[in-house]
Amino acid sequence: MNLKEGTRRLALLLGVAGTILGGFGAYLELQSVLEQRASYAEFERLANSEVVQHERKMMKSESGGRILFKAPDGSERWVPKDEKDAAIRAGGVVVDDGETATLNSGEIKAIHWSNDYRIEEIDTRGSQFLFPTPAPSAWLYCLIVLFPILGFLIPWGAVRAIGWVGAGFAESSK
Repeated sequence: MNLKEGTRRLALLLGVAGTILGGFGAYLELQSVLEQRASYAEFERLANSEVVQHERKMMKSESGGRILFKAPDGSERWVPKDEKDAAIRAGGVVVDDGETATLNSGEIKAIHWSNDYRIEEIDTRGSQFLFPTPAPSAWLYCLIVLFPILGFLIPWGAVRAIGWVGAGFAESSK
């Protein structure tokens, strides 16, 4: 058997095995990227819905936010945060501190707000919790395509390089 032909065949065999492993890695990464994209799209769809925009506008219009109190007679009402102490003295109980808005409207069950009225979490009626997720980078898609290519080139090139060096030692001197 010829050393040159054997090295070529081994390089191709390991290159094909590397392509298969690279394809498997690309598939796993693609699943992660697609899940991230779906999470991003669902959060953005709900965060930009009319119900959420209306709730944000109401919270911003009230000075300092609002708090949901339960009165001694069992009724619940929203009061501005600066009236919190007066509502407690009147026998009220804090039900919601204004950082969480319980909507029960459409698909949204509750929204958790930050102090600057950004959405930290959306709870859906389907018991799903959505967080702000960045959109996947375009580079991730390029990386997914490169996995099988690199899976071939790295073992193929390594075997070819080792074979080339080995062939230099195996040649007879003239």
